Amino acid sequence: MLELKEIKKSYLVGGKRQQVLMGIDIKFRDNEFTSILGSSGCGKTTLLNIIGGLDKYDSGDLIIDGVSTENYNDRNWDSFRNHRVGFIFQSYNLIMHQSVLNNVELALTLSGVSKSERKKKALAALEKVGLKDEATKLPNQLSGGQMQRVAIARALVNNPEIILADEPTGALDSKTSIQIMDLLKEIAKDKLVIMVTHNPEIAKKYSTRIIELKDGLIVNDSNPCKAKEKKEGSAKISKTSMSLKSALALSFNNLLTKKGRTFLTSFAGSIGIIGIALILSLSNGVNNYAKSLEKDSLSDFPLTLERTSYDLFGSISKMIEDSDKKEDCEKGKICSKDDIVKESVISTDKGLIQKNNLVEFKKYIESNKEFEENADNIIYNYKFDLQVYTNDYLKVNPSNVVNNGEDKVIFTEMLDKKDKFKVLAGKLPENYDEIVLVVGKDNVINDSILYSLGIKDRKNLTSDLQEIRKNEKFSVKKSTYSYEDILNREYKVILNTDNYVEENDTYVDYSNNLDYMRDVIDNGTTIRIVGIVQEKDASSSYVGYNHELAMHIIDRISETDIYQKQISDKNVNALTNTEFDGLLDTYEDLQEKLAVYEIEDPSSISIYPKDYAAKEKIVNLIEKYNEKNKDNEELVVTYSDVMKSIVGGVTKVINIVSYILVAFVAISLIVSSIMIAIITYISVLERTKEIGILRAIGASKKDIKRVFTAETIIEGLIAGVLGIAIAFILSSLVNVIVGVVADINNIASMPIGAAIFLIALSVLLNVIAGSKPASMAAKKDPVEALRTE
Repeated sequence: MLELKEIKKSYLVGGKRQQVLMGIDIKFRDNEFTSILGSSGCGKTTLLNIIGGLDKYDSGDLIIDGVSTENYNDRNWDSFRNHRVGFIFQSYNLIMHQSVLNNVELALTLSGVSKSERKKKALAALEKVGLKDEATKLPNQLSGGQMQRVAIARALVNNPEIILADEPTGALDSKTSIQIMDLLKEIAKDKLVIMVTHNPEIAKKYSTRIIELKDGLIVNDSNPCKAKEKKEGSAKISKTSMSLKSALALSFNNLLTKKGRTFLTSFAGSIGIIGIALILSLSNGVNNYAKSLEKDSLSDFPLTLERTSYDLFGSISKMIEDSDKKEDCEKGKICSKDDIVKESVISTDKGLIQKNNLVEFKKYIESNKEFEENADNIIYNYKFDLQVYTNDYLKVNPSNVVNNGEDKVIFTEMLDKKDKFKVLAGKLPENYDEIVLVVGKDNVINDSILYSLGIKDRKNLTSDLQEIRKNEKFSVKKSTYSYEDILNREYKVILNTDNYVEENDTYVDYSNNLDYMRDVIDNGTTIRIVGIVQEKDASSSYVGYNHELAMHIIDRISETDIYQKQISDKNVNALTNTEFDGLLDTYEDLQEKLAVYEIEDPSSISIYPKDYAAKEKIVNLIEKYNEKNKDNEELVVTYSDVMKSIVGGVTKVINIVSYILVAFVAISLIVSSIMIAIITYISVLERTKEIGILRAIGASKKDIKRVFTAETIIEGLIAGVLGIAIAFILSSLVNVIVGVVADINNIASMPIGAAIFLIALSVLLNVIAGSKPASMAAKKDPVEALRTE
């Protein structure tokens, strides 16, 4: 039973309080058709809204099943409207961007009914009002009578005890009005139907009870309820809630009705995202390019530890220091300065020559797995020049066919990195007896190498030089060769010690003895050109061999008498049988000349890090080694690191510039956020009627806020995805242009993580921007909202 006790209600109008209900006392039966009659302004609709929980009374009490509602909060009223009351309005109050089925389902959505059950009940309600076949249509595709039937179906779908109808036939023709009234009369058989109407004829024909209002008071009741009040108790309150999914669906359908504005709003919101995405793409792409250059550069510029290294900067400092010193020389006389002994020879006491104990450091490397984990390659170098000849006994390396008779080294040990070379023909060297010809850009190779290798006839060189001396404008005819002309050419490598023959406890250089050298060369190691390759990002040309050939030569030299004699006494020059003088004649010079090396004592160590981070780890390992041996200066090592700051500095600059640009572009995000706030506010104004409808069927303030938050989420998501998509297209165009112009691939590369972050940021900023308008929407009075057109 529904009972009203001394219900009073007033409104503030124009600064004055206007009393609408003066004290209403009335009881309703559980099932009856009650019509409330009265002139405009008598309080009929206000009474109906208070009964339905849309409006709150000032004083008195509304009792539901014997339970007072004086202490009802918003949640209680929301649940009451959703579960126990169904509203039917004169203007239908359907949500126009939702289908007929969705309109009917809304109340069930708030009740937490499952999707399948929701659809089943909604179709049953539509079938009851004869509109099951119209379920997929939009309300504006229906007639007025049909729309009112949809409203009735929506009111019935939750099976409420009370149906409140406010002028349900006011906008219908007479024929349709009769159909609607017949339907309400049928409903009243097992429910309480309370109808507000201006038409006394309809009220008399269909109602079982007529209540007349005048000036806020009941003046007549044709069939008053005499039932006793039920005992006070507590009614069970079921919580209503709209899921985020339902809120998203509502807002998405609303946005579809304004596709143009939605797109323009999202595009405007995406501008900042586009800017930041492009900056991050370029920053990431350039950094990736820098890292690729870094890796390649690390192959060319490894961390190097020399057995003996020269501190260039220390030397320069010393020279400057010495140049400032004044010499004590008598006036009128000339004094000598010991530039040869004192200045040209770098003093180890001054620390200008750095000595590294590579024997101990090599042991340290081999005992520490971290070096192997962080290095692409570790090469122990044994400095010497390969002694290479053609099969017809012409010297190839070092070559003196050019450079005015000065030796020129054209054979170079290659780094064991296959990705560093592009194979044009043949293959890379795999065995110690295989070499390759490394050509420069556009497959060009220096004539000096071709003459040295005997590919070009050296006789032509002499005649060409003579012509150039006669005529500076003389142009040497360019030669071209097929790969087949070069591949499989064979040469001979002899030991560096083979040039010397022992005579009276000394060794004499026989390199100019043709008969002797022919025999040595014939018995030398045969090597063969197995490939023609091009070094990536390099323009130099040379003959490349692998580390195994160097080790092969050193191993064979270790078996010679000269080697045994030299190793047995490192203070005595094995060739001259005299002690090293320590200035112009040193043990290290002889090692390089004869390739007399002990495997555990390399002339230098080259460590090729995998990347910049790995290089830092290797540097830390070196520093740990030095820290461990800080009390023993002989074991402390120094290293050269040409690439120490180049790439790291470039990356740092790129990141700083990127941060600055992002900060500037972020201003557009702030502007777009303000725009979103305005658009959301406009949407609240446009959807005010919808807010009232949702509140009438039991949506809470939180649900209303969630609906508009969902709208900002959708717009933010569209803006973010659109921004990333446009940025991707622009990045692709940049990549194509830069690829064509500069031959650099993927200079703009958007990280997936950054793309996801920017989309999430777009959504977050939109939600924050729309939070105030969404809160405003939630606070709107449902009665006022329903009156909005």
